[in-house]
Formats: sequence, C-alpha cells, structure tokens
Amino acid sequence: MLTSFSIQKEENNKTIYISPQSKLEIIGNSNVNNFKCVFNVKNLNNPLKIQYQKEDEVIRFKKSTLILDNSFFNCGGKGINRDFHELLKTDEHPQILLSLKEIKKKTSVGNKVEALVEIQIAGVSQTYMVDVEANRKNDLQIEGRLKLNITDFNLEAPKKMMGLIVVSEEIEILFNLFLEDSHKSINWD
Repeated sequence: MLTSFSIQKEENNKTIYISPQSKLEIIGNSNVNNFKCVFNVKNLNNPLKIQYQKEDEVIRFKKSTLILDNSFFNCGGKGINRDFHELLKTDEHPQILLSLKEIKKKTSVGNKVEALVEIQIAGVSQTYMVDVEANRKNDLQIEGRLKLNITDFNLEAPKKMMGLIVVSEEIEILFNLFLEDSHKSINWD
C-alpha cells in the first residue's frame, strides 16, 4: 500500500496599514501638456488584511487587495478631474483594485523584487510583472513604477477641442508605499 504525504504550507495572516507619508500617482501626457493625478493616501486609513504563503524565494498572496476610490484622485483642477473620472467610468466603476499576487526576490540585485500584480480598472482586470524596490527601516517601504496602456482596460483616450488635444494611451503609475503591520513591524523573512 502506498501512502501519500502532502506537506501543508503555512498560511500567514497580517493586518497592514498604509502610512500617510506614502505616495501614489498616475502620470500621463497629451500632445499639449503633461498631467499628474495624485491619490489622497490619507483616505487609506482602514487596515488591509492579507494572507500569504512562503515557498523558497517566492511569497504567494491569497488576499491582498488594495481598494482605491477614484474620487480620492486629484489631477489639479475641476475640468481635468471630470475628464479623469469620465475616462475611468467612475459612475459605473468607482474603484480601482490592486491585488498583489506574488513576490519573487531578484537574484543578486539588492532589495529588488519582482511583484506580480493584478489591476482592475473600469471593471477590466490585467496582470503585470513590476520591478519593486523593498527597503526596511522601521516600516517596509515598497517603491516602483508601472507603465501601462489604457486600451488594455477597454478605455479610450479622450480628445478635446474637436481633436486638437489628444491624450496619450500610455500612462505610468508611480508608488512609494510605507507599510506597517498591526504589531508595528513587518517581517516576511
């Protein structure tokens, strides 16, 4: 008789807080001007509950979704804020969802890790691999940038003034997040 053994991987649970010193921005441009939409991080005051498992040099996440209310983005003025919300279809889809799926340490590259993230914008989800710098002092700081094309989310770049102003389909998400767990220290080692 053959006996089968299955090794249960330990599931870890943490409650994370995003510090108000964090930054999250969406940057884009048009044929006339650049724009930056800044997320008001002070509105991320609810804890984020995450579940993950460690396997060698990889951390896989089961729960880790950051919910960003579109209304907390400020692009610098009423008109551009209105255009931003129209582009994101905020009336139908009032939130952007960012889910961390996996983190893998990059070999011999200091504090660099590769993060597999799923982003949902206007009800459409896409998955991206993004290089992230992870530093520890008192908190865990993660910093990176992700370039994406809005057409991947079935969004159409707005045109203004009868097509004279055209917004680029390429945008960039910049993030610099300071994370604390409920015990004021994060240790994923």
